[in-house]
Amino acid sequence: MKKIMLIALVMLLLVPHMVLSQSKPGNVCYISDNRIHFQLDNRWSAQRKGEISRLFSLDSALVEKALQTSENEILSGNTIWSVSRIDHHIVEISKQLEAPSLDMGTHDVLLLDDEMLEGEHPCETEIRKPRRPSFISIFRTLPWHYGVNDFKDPSVFSFSNDTATFLLKEYTNARRVVLSGTFNNWSTRKQVMRKTSEGWICLLHLKPGKYLYKYIVDGQWIPDPANNLEEYDGQGGSNSAVYCYNHAFRLAGYPKAKRVYVAGSFNNWNRNQLKMHKTDGGWELPMFLNPGTHAYKFIVDRKWITDPDNPVMRDNGSGSFNSYLGIGDTMTFRLSGFQTAKKVYLTGSFNGWNPNELLMDKTDNGWKLTYHLAPGLHEYKFIVDGQWMPDPANPESVGEGIFENSVLTFRPNYTFTLAMFMDAKKVIVTGSFNGWREDACAMTLKDGVWTCPVFLSPGKHTYKFIVDGQWMVDPANEVWEANAQGTGNSVLWVEP
Repeated sequence: MKKIMLIALVMLLLVPHMVLSQSKPGNVCYISDNRIHFQLDNRWSAQRKGEISRLFSLDSALVEKALQTSENEILSGNTIWSVSRIDHHIVEISKQLEAPSLDMGTHDVLLLDDEMLEGEHPCETEIRKPRRPSFISIFRTLPWHYGVNDFKDPSVFSFSNDTATFLLKEYTNARRVVLSGTFNNWSTRKQVMRKTSEGWICLLHLKPGKYLYKYIVDGQWIPDPANNLEEYDGQGGSNSAVYCYNHAFRLAGYPKAKRVYVAGSFNNWNRNQLKMHKTDGGWELPMFLNPGTHAYKFIVDRKWITDPDNPVMRDNGSGSFNSYLGIGDTMTFRLSGFQTAKKVYLTGSFNGWNPNELLMDKTDNGWKLTYHLAPGLHEYKFIVDGQWMPDPANPESVGEGIFENSVLTFRPNYTFTLAMFMDAKKVIVTGSFNGWREDACAMTLKDGVWTCPVFLSPGKHTYKFIVDGQWMVDPANEVWEANAQGTGNSVLWVEP
């Protein structure tokens, strides 16, 4: 009955008369944080745009405007759509979703893709292996690049020297309170809180990042009553969300300014989102930033300025400059040869495919650029005097012809292995971690084992192998879940 209710919900949210047939996995439509998201591709033909518009009941004018606009929001009828650019081809639009409140148990939401009339679609619908109630969100999470806490009482949480302090001031008459979250795999025993005169307290050693949590008060699960940041928990309720910071934006001076904001690539340059706090020496805003390179500017009483205390600036391709900062590890890109070239740029998924931002330095035998990268899969190209080209020294690529991009996996933390099919010509691993792409993760055969190193974020991942075009679950993994075709998907979990 729950499965029927779940599928009915998705059908109501998307299209009223949709026939689900075999389809190839994809990302055109998904639901996250009570919003419905659509990813649009400017390479689509007019026919495909029309099909997508009809399939998802999207206004065709909205689709065209979203692909062309540089704005962060679009008004279509009475609906405000948020717009963000994923790369130089993909634009994502989203709107608030008013869904009925249903107890969805441990079932996953059905997701749809842009080719739902052909191929295979391993949508997750029901977990085969028993597990605890799903306090982790069952929806695919939207990629996030920063985080700022929002507590009603700031004294209930602090993070310093890798130690997070949680304080629950309510429930002073409770007999036992436990802190449970993604940091301890939702354990009901590990973090028993200590009662003090201020309330219930718990200290944890944590790395910078985002965490979801709840309190268990005498056996009852509750979100943090002092925390305004919440995410749907898949049970009709919510989890509290908290960020352990790793950076603070600071702007010295400007004592007479009325409002100061910071905006950058991490928040899609939203000028009214991240308001800074006034201090004795200027303005400040601490936050968590994902590893990688971030462009930013300050907005002082509506005037955009670069960071006067940061010498690292780059041309933004629009006639001005942005300040830059790097978090985490660096990668040095190198291009051998092309000594007579005047300018060589690096561009890729990591900088929104901006062709005028990353000017490489000339060396004795070519060109190089050192850049902060986030762990994960990245696509990139070089632009030599205006000519786009993949990396000639990197055999890994996706796409064909003018759409061919070089691919690298930075700081992998997991290796897929398949110790079978030694005579196969081509083996691919694909799954929820890469949008079920069939061309992104080619495996390498060595010593009788196919391997592919990847970076996987904490949480659940579903996957399959494609052996010479044939999809199959991992024969060495007993954990799997059913899909719409009855063929199953392998499942693995990555601990925080």
